[in-house]
Amino acid sequence: MINVIEIEHIKGIRLKRFELNIQANKPSLLVAPNGFGKSSFAAAFNSMNNRRIVLDEDNYYEENAALSPRILIEYTRPNGTPITLEATDATNTISSELDYFVINNLTKPKGIGNQYGRASATLEIRDVVLVDRIPNNVPFGNQYRAAQQRFGQNARVLPNPDAALNNLKLIEKLSFNYQALERANGQRVQNRINAIIDEINQQGGTAEVLTDWVTHNKLNDLKQIEHLDTIGDLVHEIDLGYDSETKSYLVAIQLIWLYNNNPNNFKEACKYSNYQLDKQRFQNTLSNFDCTWKGIRASQTGGQLIVKFPKATHISNGQRDILTFIAMLFRARQHLKKEANILIIDEVFDYLDDANLTAAQYYITTFIKDFKDEGRRLYPIILTHLNPNYFKNFAFSNQKVYYLDKSNIQVNHSMIRLIKERSNATIENEVAKYLLHYHTDLINRREEFRALGIRELWGEADNFYQFLFAEVDNYLNGRAFCPFAVCGAVRVKIEEIAYNKLQTPASQTAFLATNMTRNKLEKAQEMGFVTSESHYLLGIIYNEGMHWKDSIDNVSPIASKLENLTIKKLIRDIFS
Repeated sequence: MINVIEIEHIKGIRLKRFELNIQANKPSLLVAPNGFGKSSFAAAFNSMNNRRIVLDEDNYYEENAALSPRILIEYTRPNGTPITLEATDATNTISSELDYFVINNLTKPKGIGNQYGRASATLEIRDVVLVDRIPNNVPFGNQYRAAQQRFGQNARVLPNPDAALNNLKLIEKLSFNYQALERANGQRVQNRINAIIDEINQQGGTAEVLTDWVTHNKLNDLKQIEHLDTIGDLVHEIDLGYDSETKSYLVAIQLIWLYNNNPNNFKEACKYSNYQLDKQRFQNTLSNFDCTWKGIRASQTGGQLIVKFPKATHISNGQRDILTFIAMLFRARQHLKKEANILIIDEVFDYLDDANLTAAQYYITTFIKDFKDEGRRLYPIILTHLNPNYFKNFAFSNQKVYYLDKSNIQVNHSMIRLIKERSNATIENEVAKYLLHYHTDLINRREEFRALGIRELWGEADNFYQFLFAEVDNYLNGRAFCPFAVCGAVRVKIEEIAYNKLQTPASQTAFLATNMTRNKLEKAQEMGFVTSESHYLLGIIYNEGMHWKDSIDNVSPIASKLENLTIKKLIRDIFS
């Protein structure tokens, strides 16, 4: 689990500590308004190499290269051991425990000038290097004859392991089980295997007869041998044409011998096989999405596997976004090799259309599943400014949402009590009509409020309005504020402005008798007052927070909206 991420002196972050408790193999959405520092968060991880932090010139905090950058991670290993990891411009202990990769937008403008002084610009999509260095094509060197000689007189029972060595998916699985291959060569394990081989060699008959004898008499013994069982199961779960579990285990024995005869050669051969598999996967995926007239393919260039995209004007925005995302996801797989890995997706999802967003979430879900199936841990961190409680962009089945910006939030518990009790029969009509909407009449429900444990003074509307407007003043001036009070104040103030613009008592009475703020504003327009568009837009504030929902975070969604700089300006305007 990633408990804490702390970043200092990188891009727009002076010092921020994020207490997160991010769980492995679950999408984690980190929500914060634009301007908060999400791009600085991504830049921090993007700046780390295996030895230290190396900042681009644009990523120095306050453009001051003398301020030392730092990233700290408090991490809990699966066995419960806590560990603190840190990277600076001189050292990096994070890379000893975690791999990390950042996916962000690859589209960039390119200016074009000419001799007559006019210039133009075009959008370009940066090439994606899927594989930094294509591995050497190293063969496994199938030593089938050597294995037959080692086995003994009944070696005819051994299937040729070529089908296993040529299966890209099996080799990928073996790549994550080098330890089992190595330990299966230990003296104790080999003694047990050799004892069974000796018994097989004492039998007679054709290869088919011998296979049947092993199946009925020794297969269970083979399956009980530690480490051999791991390799045997991997071989058997893939359809290689061996047609029996016994043959899969006899192939597994040969793979163990082949690996331990030359481990380095075996691993290099696996690297090339895995490269072929990744290239094949990418091409298959790309063919499903590439509907443009420009054929987009991965090609080998200068010892690298590279995807080249056409100009952005030659490909739709949706195709561009999903294809570049998939390409970067494949590149991420080449970099995330450790048992624990961090994948950061920097606001890429925020700009996808509905269809491509669904596709992207499918691929990230599959990506997570692959790590989980391999027994590894992936921490996918998705940076977004879209609150998933309101913008239904994200539909991961097990996603967890973290709201990064809760600065200056100080919830007033009496306000929460009022919201929770607003439907109580003794105060329901008065709260809805006179407190949570603007009204000129005076009420006195102090006794009922006191009985319900609500602040007694608020039983009179004037006192309640004073509280609401004082909280707005706190909000606009950087002091601690109650977000629910600000929501209520915005509603009351907008309605008050409309009411005061109406010219006749009859119009004002009709306005007050209308239910719901939007309906009131539309009524005012019918009677000649033109309502500012911003007053409608602020419905995302004044329609939130006035009802309490149990078992969810009621505070963070509202707080996230109120921290948006545009929303803050709109609210400031109505109170100025």
